[in-house]
Amino acid sequence: MKTRDIRSRIDSVIVYSDRVLVTRIVDIEFHGSQDIFISDLPGAIDDQTLRIKSKDLRVGEVMVKQGYLKVVSPKVKAIEDKIKKLLIKDRALIDEGMVLQDKQKFLISISVSVPETISKELFTGKVAPTAWRQGLQFLTVEMTKAKNRIAEIERERVDLKEQVDAFKKQLSDIRAVTQNRKTIIFDAHASSAKKYRIEITYVIYGGSWHTYYELRGRLATGKIDLAYFGKVNQRTGEDWDNVRLALSTAQPILGGTPVEPSPWYIDIYQPDRERLAPLASKRAAAAPAEIEAEVADRYEEYVQPVDTGIAITYPLPGRYSIKSGEPNRKIKIVEHTFDADYEYFIVPRYGELAYSQGEFKNTSNYLFIAGDANTYVGDDLTGSIYINTIATDAKTKISFGVDERVKVERKMKKYHVSKGGLVKKVTKYEYQYESIVKNFHRRDIKCMIIDQIPLSQNPDLKVIDVQLDPKPTKDDRNLQIFTWEITIPAGKEFKITAGFIVDAPYDSQVSGL
Repeated sequence: MKTRDIRSRIDSVIVYSDRVLVTRIVDIEFHGSQDIFISDLPGAIDDQTLRIKSKDLRVGEVMVKQGYLKVVSPKVKAIEDKIKKLLIKDRALIDEGMVLQDKQKFLISISVSVPETISKELFTGKVAPTAWRQGLQFLTVEMTKAKNRIAEIERERVDLKEQVDAFKKQLSDIRAVTQNRKTIIFDAHASSAKKYRIEITYVIYGGSWHTYYELRGRLATGKIDLAYFGKVNQRTGEDWDNVRLALSTAQPILGGTPVEPSPWYIDIYQPDRERLAPLASKRAAAAPAEIEAEVADRYEEYVQPVDTGIAITYPLPGRYSIKSGEPNRKIKIVEHTFDADYEYFIVPRYGELAYSQGEFKNTSNYLFIAGDANTYVGDDLTGSIYINTIATDAKTKISFGVDERVKVERKMKKYHVSKGGLVKKVTKYEYQYESIVKNFHRRDIKCMIIDQIPLSQNPDLKVIDVQLDPKPTKDDRNLQIFTWEITIPAGKEFKITAGFIVDAPYDSQVSGL
């Protein structure tokens, strides 16, 4: 049977969260039977996932042979050339340092004999003092130059060594991927002489993608621009040149076999006495939570995480070229503009800041997978956040950071402590706070302002005479949290006054105020 070594090209790639599915294309014209070799494929191919198909062509036994790259990879050669240049530069620095050391020795030998020579020459009057002064100055300058340059050479050589070590590590990593290769061998049988197209698919590790978003708040127009990206990581050992690309949310790592249910047992909890025995000696010193945590560790061993979901594939328009080892490639999946309701979220007690928030409904046909996001107002970056999955028709709220044109002030207007009582002596703590929100925008703004009143956790500690002005739109008396949902006109301000009295036992110390 004839043998034929043919070249293939990558036509499409589906990127998963931890691997990729590659489809290669081979166009070949022949008649009869041939053994076909497709060589120079990455060594990281999962042999069990290899599939070969062709219309009107019968494919027989398929084998995968391990091998190594015979021709040096261009990437390897490029890094080797860089290392050689750095080593040549290092050799030149070594030579320069040796010359400078010889120069130092020569100058030192001169300086040793100079004092005696100066005395004789000056005594006989053969040389003027100014000439000797110039000579000594020359020796000093040249010695200083030599020492400084030797120190510079040592620093330069340290930097060169760090660069060489970094390139050697990079070279080792690339060789491990690029020089470990595989060859696919299969026999093909054609009934007639014509051109056939063969599709070869396989899974290879070293590729992945994750979601990333850019969210732009258009507060003046009540819009949110959402740009949905996939960041593709390509470390497969083969370059993707002009390929069709798709991103999939499927998680092959979880497998395709469902979990078989087992009986759901319940029982009366019995502590493990043998395990708890060593704890008995330290119960007096240990907090209850510490002891409970040790017992809980036993039961955490049986908790197994389960991840489920529906796979979505995003076929990207056009074709892409991504080299193995290049930085993560940011690829846009879709961009959408949504109507949004904006408001400012303000909690003066925790900080004099106004956070701009926009709520929108996902009216698109896309499911936006959870991921990292950068937020912008206009073209200004305002922060980095994490957004949860947003389903179609679901609403979500996005924080666009602090708006400096909405000023928040909180100050204590009154603080008074009094002690006394006719029947039972008590200490009264009287507080009054004032919170002011100022709108410096040229438009009206909606705000949600939240304030709090202390909540007693002791029956002997009472919070009385609570005064809130104006009256809140929502209140949670159980938690003593109050909300004002208001609109502040352009250039105006809104003021909240909150006062209360804390009754405490006479000699007690109140914490939390």
